[in-house]
Amino acid sequence: MAPDPDPSRDRCPLRGLLLLALIGCPGGLAMVQVSVPAQVEVMLGSPVTIPCTHSVTGAPGARLVEWFITERDGQRRRVVYSEEGRGGADQGTEYSSRVSLDPDLGLVLPKADVSDERPFSCQVTAGAAGSAEGVAQLRVYEPPEAPELTRNPGILSVTESSVSEIATCSSRNANPAPAIAWFKDGTPLRVPSERNDDMYMVSRTVKEASGLQSVSSTLYLRPSKADKDAEFRCLVRYPLPRGQVGNATSEPFSLMLHYFTENVEFALESPLVITEGDDVRLRCRGDGQPEPEYVFYRVQSPQDVELAAKPDGVLTLPSVSRADSGTYRCQVLDFDSPSEVQLEKEVTIHVHYLDPLTLHPGRQVTVPLGGDVTVTCSARGSQTPKLVWRKGKERVAHGGTLTLRSASYHTGGTYSCEATVPSVPGLQRDQSVQVTVEGKPEMEERPSRLRLPAEGQHIPLTCSALGHPEPQISWSLPGAKPVVSSAGGRVTSEVTVEVTPALAQAGVWCRARNRFGEATQHFTLEIEPPAATPSSSPAAGGSEAPAGSSAAVVAVVVCVLLLLLIVAFFYCMRRRGHLSCGAGEKRSLTPQEGGASAAAVEMKTDKRTEQTGLLSASGTGGGGERGHEC
Repeated sequence: MAPDPDPSRDRCPLRGLLLLALIGCPGGLAMVQVSVPAQVEVMLGSPVTIPCTHSVTGAPGARLVEWFITERDGQRRRVVYSEEGRGGADQGTEYSSRVSLDPDLGLVLPKADVSDERPFSCQVTAGAAGSAEGVAQLRVYEPPEAPELTRNPGILSVTESSVSEIATCSSRNANPAPAIAWFKDGTPLRVPSERNDDMYMVSRTVKEASGLQSVSSTLYLRPSKADKDAEFRCLVRYPLPRGQVGNATSEPFSLMLHYFTENVEFALESPLVITEGDDVRLRCRGDGQPEPEYVFYRVQSPQDVELAAKPDGVLTLPSVSRADSGTYRCQVLDFDSPSEVQLEKEVTIHVHYLDPLTLHPGRQVTVPLGGDVTVTCSARGSQTPKLVWRKGKERVAHGGTLTLRSASYHTGGTYSCEATVPSVPGLQRDQSVQVTVEGKPEMEERPSRLRLPAEGQHIPLTCSALGHPEPQISWSLPGAKPVVSSAGGRVTSEVTVEVTPALAQAGVWCRARNRFGEATQHFTLEIEPPAATPSSSPAAGGSEAPAGSSAAVVAVVVCVLLLLLIVAFFYCMRRRGHLSCGAGEKRSLTPQEGGASAAAVEMKTDKRTEQTGLLSASGTGGGGERGHEC
């Protein structure tokens, strides 16, 4: 017999039967696939939908979609279903009135609650295709309220050998439970939860009736002196959807510590440079807490003098004088400090001063006119002062000696000696001396010759004189009423006079007199003569020709003199017989004759009388002859 070409046929005699069964039963290749998200996140109180995506391959039958929850006791219970368009929420569950399905058969919760944080199962059954299931975990988030901080109100001692409760930080009503961390000066503290003698924290978590969680953390610490200025705070971290993390920080707080004084400082606070009359502040400060009390002493022999006890460590010395210069001591009263700590400090102050200035020979000095005088200024102070003399704002001498030579009246006045200490700003004094120059009066120069255009005018005349004693000024005018004023050793007298020819001829003088002598000033008054003014007829248009020109006056005088010379010439010739003049004969002295308006000069003789005159104008033809006129 030939061998079988397919040996496997003997090893699996049922394979052919199984293949025929699968071919003959079309439902044998059908299957159901379900896809749901592994986790769904939602904020508390917000709506949420859990999708259930499914598919059936092969020959599907009737499709049933069911949603299940797992009870707290572990039992599985359906809450909603859908089959061929029919279905709804199952009665008798906590979701009977809170759950529904969307058109894609996803589970819908209109308002998420903390109790909804559980697994939800979606199961799809399709007849002969069988069934499949997917599970989604619902996460519900709620941020906590603002952190509450409760600090220890007591005073913590740094000398304790064990920890003290510092503060408790609470974070309430959150989901999931938040985490609390502690910070010191902005740096996180690595706080263990195990108890020890340096630092640890105790945390507690409480589930509220609402299902939310509250967390508290209490910090325990053994403080040191380095913590006196430190700032502590707690930080609350809580999770949010999509992997985010929220933060909330408490208000910062400091520790109230009790520690002994180790260092004492005592110094001059103000002013840094002390002068008499200043208010001086000395400040003493110890580094103990609470701040200790301070006692101040004035160090002197044979025994120190207690001045005051001050809780704030400030000693004020009002309006100090040079007697307040010396050493002062501050003592800190801290009985917790060990004996090796120095609780006393001293400071020495120096009060600068400048005594009133002394002037020699005094504040009133008299010097004769033309004489010399010397004034000395002396000063004494905590440091050698710098002296300078001034008259007004002008500096006239350096040092303490002022010498005035050949004194004039302008030398007199007020001189001031100023004393300053350059190294002590604001420390200065001054003293003034009045220098008086005595002598006979001196007149101040003024114009003494005055030209006036006409008499009858009123003009003011002024005399000024310098001198000491103050001179008296008199005038040569009888009945004059002068206006007198004086300032700075100068006397001024002013009168108003009416100018007359007699006053101009006599002049005016004023005299200044004191017990040392007198001085006089004379005023000469000149009246200008009036200018000659020729007569003239009004010009056309109502204007008058100008008069008073000196050139016109000279021309008129010259013409008159020439005319007189001509008349004298003809008169002499007539007497000598060189010219004859008969009855009715006339000789014209002008080139023109016979004009009605022509002017002529004639000479005539008579045996008894001789006359000289101007010849009258003669007319031509018809005029009667006149006598022997020449």
